[in-house]
Amino acid sequence: MLIFNLMHSEIKTYDLTDAAGKQVEFILKDMGILYEQMNGEPDRPHRHDYFTILLIEQAKGKHIIDFKEYQLFNHCLYFIYPGQVHQVMATKKPTGWVINFSKLFLVQNNISDQMINDLYLFNKHGETPPLPVNEKDFQNYKDIIRQISQYSELDLDYKNEALGALLKLILIHSNTHCSMHKEKNPQSIEAGNQLVREFKRLIDEHYKELHKVSDYAGLLSVTSDYLNKSVKALTGKSAKEYILDRILLEAKRVLLFTELSNKELAFELGFEEPAHFSNFFKKYNGLSPLDFRNSARQS
Repeated sequence: MLIFNLMHSEIKTYDLTDAAGKQVEFILKDMGILYEQMNGEPDRPHRHDYFTILLIEQAKGKHIIDFKEYQLFNHCLYFIYPGQVHQVMATKKPTGWVINFSKLFLVQNNISDQMINDLYLFNKHGETPPLPVNEKDFQNYKDIIRQISQYSELDLDYKNEALGALLKLILIHSNTHCSMHKEKNPQSIEAGNQLVREFKRLIDEHYKELHKVSDYAGLLSVTSDYLNKSVKALTGKSAKEYILDRILLEAKRVLLFTELSNKELAFELGFEEPAHFSNFFKKYNGLSPLDFRNSARQS
């Protein structure tokens, strides 16, 4: 079982600030410089209240996002949604960049939630795999990064608008590469299907009170069988698995990062009896909630 090597009480949620501690809405960072500032030590598991894009030119190691481990490799991008817990563990100095931007920055630059959702690059939960890009195409990202770096250092009128346009270009490029790797990349499989997107949106809104496929099928005005077949055909996972994954992720987050009791957590997640929640958690995670919490804190 993969767990973060950190006591729950040390998990932090970071605001978006510059090196001087000033609140900002957009910032570009160099991964190599960040590695040197940390003396080569891995960063601690943490949350952001903003969006993050990692553009990795060269790296070795691993990236842990919401209890799932992915390998770092050359020429790839990671997209991290606000609130996800992640940790980068590079085994040598990487080359690449980190782009952080707030929801307000998106609003200010007319980048709508609809665009973020339609591109399907950022996942609030579930699989968050890297997006592979070949070396030639990665050069396009480097060209955009150079422009972002230049605009970031200048005090110009419409500076934020320029940065917003360049960010939008990165998102569009990424969506293109998502489509090119559709048969291999889990991120892109659902991108063209409105039913699956709406289903996952409803899970985020109702996972605490709605646990059955039939509940979501009713909200989507389709049969349970049709919803299951559609989701399975496009993603390889059943609709039920998506619901269970969301409940389990929230349970793990709460167990690791809060002091909520098993009884309180059971009711928080919509279980009528704490014993039902305990049995559910152990069935799909292999440990009881208490054993999971104790194991995580002893790591």
